[in-house]
Amino acid sequence: MKPRISESEIIEDQELAEYYSLMAKKYMRIPCQRVLKRVLSKEIERGRAIDVGTGPGIFPIFISKALPKIQFEAIDLSPVMIDLARRNAAEEALGNRIRFEVGSAYSLPCEDHSIDLLLCINTLHHLDRPIDFFNEAARVLKEGGGFVIVDFHRDTSPVMVWIFDLLWRAFFRGHPRAREGFIESVRSSYTLEESRAFLDHSRLKHWKLYTRTVEMWIESVIPKEGNRFGE
Repeated sequence: MKPRISESEIIEDQELAEYYSLMAKKYMRIPCQRVLKRVLSKEIERGRAIDVGTGPGIFPIFISKALPKIQFEAIDLSPVMIDLARRNAAEEALGNRIRFEVGSAYSLPCEDHSIDLLLCINTLHHLDRPIDFFNEAARVLKEGGGFVIVDFHRDTSPVMVWIFDLLWRAFFRGHPRAREGFIESVRSSYTLEESRAFLDHSRLKHWKLYTRTVEMWIESVIPKEGNRFGE
């Protein structure tokens, strides 16, 4: 197994950010539907939510349209991405329902135990201190609150990485830096064993970890001794 190569830099290039935003709006409908399905499986249809590492805001925009009683906050370290996310939300007439702010996964802008739902989609591999992020997630989530965390994992089959890299390069052929995005993200991602160890050493509880092709999904589960709100 090759060692991890950190990919923690912030996107500051306006052209690259706008390209990612355009491609996300064109091709991310199915991933958004998959995340929405997992949210609905947790019976979360209202309350406060946060999207960590929101990029151009595609996931909170999609879910807000499907679940109008959820109030989203969404953060990203890139001011360029946050500006694009605000623009994308305004285009969908959701500018008043989603608050986009520059913010860090290590210091979430939420009170203790105030969040019903936490999303973190394809952001974990950017974090060099995942335990600190998991601890922050545990701090802000309500008792029994739900979370969906999705990312790549470095111990994916080399054949699958090769296939998905070819597909990625075909879709993102319009920008030379974007074409390298998939393989760079995989190299920066954590293995399943590393991720389980981080979770075990964090304060985040009631999780399950499983894989889908090149992806790793970490989700909340309902404790057997209680319902979703631990009552």
